[in-house]
Amino acid sequence: MATSYKQAGVDLKLGDVCSRIMSEAADLTFTNRSGLTGQVQVIEKEGLHRIVVIRVGRFRLMLNSDGIGTKVEIAERTGRHETIAFDLLAMLCDDAIRFGAEPMAVSEILDVNHLHPATVRSLSRGLTEAAAAAGVAVLSGEIAELGARIQGLAPMSYHWAGTALSLLHQPITGEAIQPGDAIVGLREKGFRSNGISLMRHVLSSHYGDQWHQCTVEGQNLGETALVPSTIYTRAVLKVFPWAHGIVHVTGGGIPGKLDRLLQPFKLGAEIADPFPPCWLMTHCQKIGQISDQEAYRTWNMGQGMLIITPQPQKIQAAASRMEIESQVVGHICEKPGIRITSAGYFQPGQVLSFP
Repeated sequence: MATSYKQAGVDLKLGDVCSRIMSEAADLTFTNRSGLTGQVQVIEKEGLHRIVVIRVGRFRLMLNSDGIGTKVEIAERTGRHETIAFDLLAMLCDDAIRFGAEPMAVSEILDVNHLHPATVRSLSRGLTEAAAAAGVAVLSGEIAELGARIQGLAPMSYHWAGTALSLLHQPITGEAIQPGDAIVGLREKGFRSNGISLMRHVLSSHYGDQWHQCTVEGQNLGETALVPSTIYTRAVLKVFPWAHGIVHVTGGGIPGKLDRLLQPFKLGAEIADPFPPCWLMTHCQKIGQISDQEAYRTWNMGQGMLIITPQPQKIQAAASRMEIESQVVGHICEKPGIRITSAGYFQPGQVLSFP
């Protein structure tokens, strides 16, 4: 039987409803700073999507928050916590960079069931390395011991989330995008920190509760699932002058994230030469009977970030200097909707249409 993200316990439509409720409540608070230092300004809003900045003198600051989600469960299963901070900072810093904002600092909150110094040391070492990769300072943090409110598999089970503080340079809103602009993909060799619930559901259903200990085709499933997110921030900072639009391929995949950027301008995209998905995505498709359509709506499928530009060579040169693999994966077109020449398991080479 084919598996969907909803069957794995994640209802994207219900998530949109709940996000709208919280967003509308937040909107009501913006007037609290009217006429004061730190006045809030919405510079772009389309549905649930908005760019909000705080004005402090001539500077515009941006805050965004996110967490790692259920990928921490894989770290707990494997006992490897050194790389999970890369997932946290990628979700924070790479989400800020897509707006034309330069991440400067982050704060983080670690909620745990019980304190375990060895695990905290592993997390802290990884946080130091990830912060260096993103070029940010870690200004503050909190560890909250919540007992039975946090359930997990390790001596210290946890949830980890944070907030990034960024300086907005020139907002990249997509208004400059033109038909014919190239789409440069930056390669991702893992799941990043998205679609993990579906991946875990498929693997546990097929291999049992100890799936993380299994080796398939020479790949240990736990280690492969834990591959850390690539942090693109420092590379993308170099290409702001040539970027007409930037897409961080997270929840919703290429169809959801790219269409959200292009829809206000009544434009579409052809993704004709995408990077292939990582081995574990293809394997999950196979054993879970996950259609290519569902996979592209859920996972990054090999593209962690998309940059829309009239000068793809500039983007690729900057990516190469940062040792990030890139290629032109498609172009912008006048016809709305997203069309992807699939590199998935079931329909390779076939064009998938996402209206």
